[in-house]
Amino acid sequence: MSKLLRKFRRIGVVALVPVLAVVMSACGSSSTTSGGGDSSGSGGQITYAVSVGVASIDPGIACNAFWDYVPVKNLYDTLVQYSEERDESGAQKIVPMLAESWDVDPSSKVFTFHLRDDVTFANGDKMTAEDVVYGFDRLVKLGGCQDYVLTLGDPKLIESIKAVDPQTVKFTLSESSPRFLAQLAQTGMSPINKKELEAHGGLTQKGDQWIATHPIGTGAYELTKYEPDSEIVMKSRPDYWQGKPKNSGVSMRIVSDVNTMKTLVQSNQLDMATGLPLKDIDSLATGRQLLADPSQFYIWLGMNNKKAPFTDVKVRQAIQSAVPVAEMADQLGHGHAQSFAGPIPPAMPFYPDLPIPPVDLDKAKQLVSQAGADGSKFTIDIKNGDSLAKDAATVIQSNLADIGIDVSIAQLGPSAFYNKVSTFKSDAYLIKDGAPYNEPAYFLGFLIKCGDPFNWMQYCNKEVDKLLAEGKAETDNSKRAEIYKKISEIVEEEAPQLPIMAPENIVIASNSLKGYVYYDDQQPVFWPISAD
Repeated sequence: MSKLLRKFRRIGVVALVPVLAVVMSACGSSSTTSGGGDSSGSGGQITYAVSVGVASIDPGIACNAFWDYVPVKNLYDTLVQYSEERDESGAQKIVPMLAESWDVDPSSKVFTFHLRDDVTFANGDKMTAEDVVYGFDRLVKLGGCQDYVLTLGDPKLIESIKAVDPQTVKFTLSESSPRFLAQLAQTGMSPINKKELEAHGGLTQKGDQWIATHPIGTGAYELTKYEPDSEIVMKSRPDYWQGKPKNSGVSMRIVSDVNTMKTLVQSNQLDMATGLPLKDIDSLATGRQLLADPSQFYIWLGMNNKKAPFTDVKVRQAIQSAVPVAEMADQLGHGHAQSFAGPIPPAMPFYPDLPIPPVDLDKAKQLVSQAGADGSKFTIDIKNGDSLAKDAATVIQSNLADIGIDVSIAQLGPSAFYNKVSTFKSDAYLIKDGAPYNEPAYFLGFLIKCGDPFNWMQYCNKEVDKLLAEGKAETDNSKRAEIYKKISEIVEEEAPQLPIMAPENIVIASNSLKGYVYYDDQQPVFWPISAD
């Protein structure tokens, strides 16, 4: 063990917070999952525990908190969906859902979807093309995070969405968009019952308030209880178009206290649990199923490139040389995390597998001296209660002291943290983040594109922006791989962020659980799941 990690051992490692994780896609999934059976009918209720509450179940805006996606995923359907199969890039293939087929014109600007004719909403109304258009018109009108996902941050992408006939919808785009189908597979890209919402306020604030607690989708479940900080209960729909769910419903319990969550797992009161401390995973998995899969979410140190001392690339490179990320992943990840270099994590398509820079304190000190940054100070902001971030920040603080940089750590409440970071007031921050849409054109677009409102590091490189545009439009995967490798090399060299580790996405499940399938958006689809 290096001197750097020995220092941290003396400080002491505290319990780790819940994280979603990423390992090298080459390793594949280590899930001990099993498929759903052929039998029809409904089993008992699935009890699923998460560590953070839900902010919204409105499909137009339910993306500000990650766990918003889970109920929305199961209350609403999308035109297309992920498959378990992957293409040559590593991305999960897109297959039909509400649309049984589609046509794409040679320009990749016009997408025509042919809808199933046997789909109904929870109240029994038949879904038509008008409901699809209505749902997307509302999403674009809201202009929130879901609109950003739909358009990849380009507000001019959607020229029109029209109902050609009751079973046909046509999307016309302003430019070629080879990945548009994958964008439509994202949670929230859903038709909503036009008749129902119009009866309760329509596309107005009144309608928005109503749909916030009254789901009107075509999904496999109906909402019966909505207490976003404690429990969300959904009952299964026997008339669901894909068949009667394998369970009677789902109780999604919000268990923010780690010890309570551990007790519930140990006493076998949960069918599925996620958000458990990494250090406890192996012991909690004893006698249970450990469902561990690659994930594109990772933990990084973001540095505000427009605030001193990070305005000088040499300081950022010095930090890159001083922090032992590989050892941090080993020591803090407890066998469930992967270190890597560059902005694209191992589980994302087109991961370039760049070498991790070796720890070199002499080089780091020299870079600090060349930048005239000896004795410089900055603060790392972390979320209160995020003990994994605190552990990582403590390592960084100790190591940077060795090269003459004074680091403070500020713990903020979640709202205060996001407000400070998103308004570019942080010096630096540690965050576990990523993209449910596992696509570099989307993820890198908001992470590092000049002027993007989600580019909290305020990094800007016009050459990178040019390459991002090329990668977004390119259809040849080998060429895309070259583009994203070049982007990664530039970003790694300029070091606006420091990737710390990519933990696994982990679910601890009862031995009786069957039918769980991991999808790249990390949101469980409950209707095929049973637990005897």
